[in-house]
Amino acid sequence: MQVLTNLLSNAAKFSPPNSVVEIRAQQMNREVRVCIVDSGEGIPMEFQSSVFEKFAQADSSGSKKGSGLGLSISKAIIEKMGGKIGFESVVGKGTMFYVDLPVATAIY
Repeated sequence: MQVLTNLLSNAAKFSPPNSVVEIRAQQMNREVRVCIVDSGEGIPMEFQSSVFEKFAQADSSGSKKGSGLGLSISKAIIEKMGGKIGFESVVGKGTMFYVDLPVATAIY
């Protein structure tokens, strides 16, 4: 829940007013992928390599307030659950963050 909250909050924060934020989910073999897709400004190329670092913020002007910890925390949570987190971004078009988690097996 924390990861989805972080990703949805960022998508809403960086999207234009009245735009749509999409949530997608699909099973891929032994994993489930959840995607959060926005139509915001995208992540600048020079910032993409550090997006998951603690206190990292592309907009240092303060117009998009935050601690810079949300994506770092999300990465740590997902990795502890045996998954991975990543993104695809096109400057000027938007960003898709995705989370891949192993499918749970029933224990009887």
